[in-house]
Amino acid sequence: MQAYTDKIIEKINKYLPKNDEEWQFLGFINKKEAIYAFGNDSKIIGRLFEVIVVDALMKAAKDLNYILHESEKQTVYPDFYFEKSDRKRIAIDVKTTYRKNENSKYGFTGGSFTSFMRNGTKNISGTYSDYEKHYILGIVYTRETKPFRGKTELENLKTITPAYKHVECFVQEKYRICGDKKGSGNTDNIGTIKYNTIAPFVYGAGPFAFLGKEVFLDYWTHHPKYKDSLQTQAELFNSLPSYFSWVEKRDPQRATILSKKYSEYLKFRREKDKNDWC
Repeated sequence: MQAYTDKIIEKINKYLPKNDEEWQFLGFINKKEAIYAFGNDSKIIGRLFEVIVVDALMKAAKDLNYILHESEKQTVYPDFYFEKSDRKRIAIDVKTTYRKNENSKYGFTGGSFTSFMRNGTKNISGTYSDYEKHYILGIVYTRETKPFRGKTELENLKTITPAYKHVECFVQEKYRICGDKKGSGNTDNIGTIKYNTIAPFVYGAGPFAFLGKEVFLDYWTHHPKYKDSLQTQAELFNSLPSYFSWVEKRDPQRATILSKKYSEYLKFRREKDKNDWC
């Protein structure tokens, strides 16, 4: 399997910041030119990154002859979307996480699998059928251990130690980087693949990149919910192998084809993990 890219990924990447200095906010400034540091709060840092990427999305939209829209509510999917001339939409969700250390694996969340994916209208701008593609703009950073705290004056700007560093980002189709596990045990969020390098996310190296978008949708629209009964959960699945068994009861031939594709994915991942992503 080759690394996946397209004109949307390439255009957005063209305009995203290329180094730490372009990514870094140092604090909030008031009209008296006093700067207040915002600390390591991940929610604040995540929102700041959304502010930074707007410029890249605006420029990409102009190049592509699309119209950029931003969600009016933070709880509504997606964070941004492009609108094409035929009124179809392209979702862009900004996801942020931080490295616990240089060797720890990290992942992102691919959003809820119990809302708009199932009924088409819950917690989404427009309807799910309005969107022809879904992308994640992922950002990972390292927390600064001793950032500047408190208040200082604008004249001291260059002395401020930012709250984060070593920022990396990628843009990829959502289904290509999502895995078969939830983001956490007590939520109904899709989890992505997990690595200690950004390369697999850039590549689009999740299992559904082999299995296909339709399988991704079928898997997550039938995956048991967190509050489902134990009986319901037992009747369904919680991994791709158990999903294939579930499919086999309805379509043995399809289950065989999917199992073969998944074996190809596992072989691909072993080779990449050994030679490229170790």
